[in-house]
Amino acid sequence: MPAERAAPTFTIARFDKALHDRSGFSCGFAPIDNFLKSSLSDQIKDGMVTAWMATAEGNPAVLGFYTLGAMAVRAAFGPRAWQRARIPDVPVIYIRAVAVREDVQGKRLGTALVVDAMRRCIGIAEQMGAAAMIVDVLDGTHFERRWKFYAELGFRALGDPDNPRRVFIPMADVRATLG
Repeated sequence: MPAERAAPTFTIARFDKALHDRSGFSCGFAPIDNFLKSSLSDQIKDGMVTAWMATAEGNPAVLGFYTLGAMAVRAAFGPRAWQRARIPDVPVIYIRAVAVREDVQGKRLGTALVVDAMRRCIGIAEQMGAAAMIVDVLDGTHFERRWKFYAELGFRALGDPDNPRRVFIPMADVRATLG
């Protein structure tokens, strides 16, 4: 039986063009690769998202990343507590993208990125209020694997008929898990 390669030691830090090399990044899904390389800086500059990059110790090459942004979802699609609030839209934190470079996939970096995002979202929700974290599970190749990944982290289907791939985790669950 071959020995498993250990995952590199990595750090997760807020995106800085001068410190993070995106040029060689490929997660195997071209729209996400293109977003990271072509659109991310503009979206950050325009206040649409913040981004967090994982890099190996002493190496600027991006191993993985995630982005966060504000969003509102229809209360009718979420849990009953949202509907009882009698407001049409519920504030949430949107994870626009989570991606891991192909050569380090399967080494738990994706989980580390989502847990890091959850920790940040706890602080954000304490400052501005947010009922949940939302992710749109990407369709296409490996959809089932991605869906299972988020389900294992506690995300569940939102029930939005216009976007059946949208999943959420209530902030109360995030706090209870990571406390």
